[in-house]
Amino acid sequence: MEECPRCGWPRSELYEVLSRHLTSEGVVTYTRCACGELEVRVQPFAPGAVVGAADPPEPGR
Repeated sequence: MEECPRCGWPRSELYEVLSRHLTSEGVVTYTRCACGELEVRVQPFAPGAVVGAADPPEPGR
């Protein structure tokens, strides 16, 4: 669903984030719509690209 069923506010535009928690399954976010409707969103962990990595130290350093 792309819009709030109560008022039509686009779900892609978060009105208010109440809390966000890291869990073993992913990130759980509790949000409130402009009309006051509460929603729980779950963003599961997914494999992704490595954003940073360090080379191992050279021997003798």
